[in-house]
Amino acid sequence: MTDEAFRERLRAIFGEEAREHLAQIDVGLVALEQAGAGQRDALFERLLKVLHTLKGAARTVDELELERLCHALESMLGAARATGTGATAEQFDLLHRAAAAARQVVDTPGLRSRKVAGMLAAQVDAAAGEMPSQPAPPPVPAAPPAPEAPPEVEVPAAGAPPDDAEQNRADERIRVDGRCIDSIRAHAEALLPVELKLRHHVEELRALAAGIATRRREGPAAFDDEAVRIELACTQLATGLENTGKELHGVRARLFEAVLETALVPAAAAFGELPALVRNLARGRGKQVRLETLGADVDLDRRVLGVVREALIHLVTNAVDHGIETPDQRTRVGKDPAGRIEIAVTQRDARMVCVHVRDDGTGIDTDAVARRAGVDGAELAQMSEQQRLQLALRAGVSTRTEVTSVSGRGVGLAIVADKVAAAGGQLVVGTVPGAGASFELLLPVGVASLRALVVEVDGSRYALPLAGLEAVRSAAQADVRTVEGRETVLVGGRVLPLVRLGALFGTVRPGAGAAEGVVIAAHAGGHAFGLLVDAIVAEQDLLPKALGPLLRRVRWFSGAAQLGDGTLAPVIALDDVAGRGLAGTAAVAVAPAPAAGPRKVLVVEDSVTSRLLLKHILEGAGYAVDTAVDGLDAQSRLRTGRYDVVVSDIEMPNMDGLALTASIRATPATAELPVILVTSLQTPEQREAGLRAGADAYFTKGTFDQDRLLATVRRVAGMEAT
Repeated sequence: MTDEAFRERLRAIFGEEAREHLAQIDVGLVALEQAGAGQRDALFERLLKVLHTLKGAARTVDELELERLCHALESMLGAARATGTGATAEQFDLLHRAAAAARQVVDTPGLRSRKVAGMLAAQVDAAAGEMPSQPAPPPVPAAPPAPEAPPEVEVPAAGAPPDDAEQNRADERIRVDGRCIDSIRAHAEALLPVELKLRHHVEELRALAAGIATRRREGPAAFDDEAVRIELACTQLATGLENTGKELHGVRARLFEAVLETALVPAAAAFGELPALVRNLARGRGKQVRLETLGADVDLDRRVLGVVREALIHLVTNAVDHGIETPDQRTRVGKDPAGRIEIAVTQRDARMVCVHVRDDGTGIDTDAVARRAGVDGAELAQMSEQQRLQLALRAGVSTRTEVTSVSGRGVGLAIVADKVAAAGGQLVVGTVPGAGASFELLLPVGVASLRALVVEVDGSRYALPLAGLEAVRSAAQADVRTVEGRETVLVGGRVLPLVRLGALFGTVRPGAGAAEGVVIAAHAGGHAFGLLVDAIVAEQDLLPKALGPLLRRVRWFSGAAQLGDGTLAPVIALDDVAGRGLAGTAAVAVAPAPAAGPRKVLVVEDSVTSRLLLKHILEGAGYAVDTAVDGLDAQSRLRTGRYDVVVSDIEMPNMDGLALTASIRATPATAELPVILVTSLQTPEQREAGLRAGADAYFTKGTFDQDRLLATVRRVAGMEAT
């Protein structure tokens, strides 16, 4: 290994170690700030040990500013310990800023982050020098905290910096590069398609033996001896291959289980930054919040842990900013001045884990959510409570009327819903008006294989995730009927809307009867519904693969899996069927005929000059044009008007074109609305970002061409100007 390669390896190890230490420092500072006098000494001791270790590691990789910052933090904590009273709220603010600067040096090393670390080291040193060197006299009992007091954050023992015994146990573990684990797991996962192919070959061999037996019975007598030998050889080979396949299955299952266990990490790894996040958010908004975490020792797959970590950041931010009231507001309604957020991770069964996030704030105002989602009173009256709550998960839906640095754009909960769905999980929302909101994330322990039902629809095979299925009935047994213009089925005493997958995918066979095929009862996104398929082929484990970011606009499918015969079966996204399939079916039944007149285009552009130019060009070609000044303005217009295409800039204030496009795709009423992005950005990465967001076309202002614009509008919208 070259010296350069060794240094890179050393820095990678340092980065992983430093992040663990910094997480312990964040948690320890929050715990110290709220600790009683009897708990401070132990917390000071643990923090000083962690800082000393991090300082030595920083010295090893020549991170001199980080080493100096750790030394300054040691000095300030030592001085605070000597006073016997801890530190003030302002001094803790400085400590948290210093810890954040240390994290920046580790995560994004560079001149800027190191300069900031050096400046904060000087400030911390100065603050340490100003602290009294002698213990202060016993404090006088203080009055109840004012609304501006620092937030209370309760940190359980599992979240505190490790004691010596815990550190010794941690030392027994070995550090393995996550990429190595991912590589081993990928090879273990690849055995599943091999096993499925082997099963398929066994079936083919048995079919060959059966065919030979049939020919022997029907053929001439001279064929008998040879046919018997071939038939017997095929049967014996099939039996041998079948036994080998069973052995392979056992080895694969044990190997895969061992690999998954190696990749499991405690849920506590997702809690690290939350105490500091809650403290800073609450303090900035004049609130008091207690954070409680349970189930830190529940193990999760590394990939699932990433989903949990990102989801918790959004949910906790949402709870502090939207849900928890100020101390004065809480006191007026008889609540404890300090709000409470609880995160509980529990193991549901061998395959699923539950992450439950609840707060005791104001709850979710479903009427306000419905207004922001553009749902009218008549449609709202037909929705169940869970369906109303699911509206809060749509992109662009927020109960805030103003945009702040952390909320108001309506993207946080939408991101959570998307991440959970992509991981093969479910998100259930709950609320009690005036008493709080809850979010229950049901996630697989691992995200590798998928237990699925392979079904056939119009000659093609598809995979249905078994976790979202409830019952199977023949179409005749399910009693298919038409109620208020919509097909329904009776399953388990419930009347469910019916979705014909062939019609949904556009592959329906002419003359298909209502009583043909199989009905599968399913649930997703707060909806229960029936799926009509031609036949059920098998129930088996599959290894799904994502379609990739550039195919995110493909409707109804979340990925694809290889079957035993080598063909690919699309994996049906039940959330997509529930969110768009049901709405689409209803819309077809009641949608009025399109009104005569020019096609409508919505132009979204913050530049007055560009906005007027686009409007002039499109109106000159015969289109009716409305304009919006940014994404939020466009969302409002899309709720009240119907358009044939959206032409939007990307770089805009309040909500940019990428967020607007994502919102359009996430809203059933506009999910299929064509979007063209027009921008001055020209790099391949920026172009890909537009396509990832779900745009139908993308071109730059630098290559702007009037004829090309009009041709693109006609192409993506499938229309001609009238």
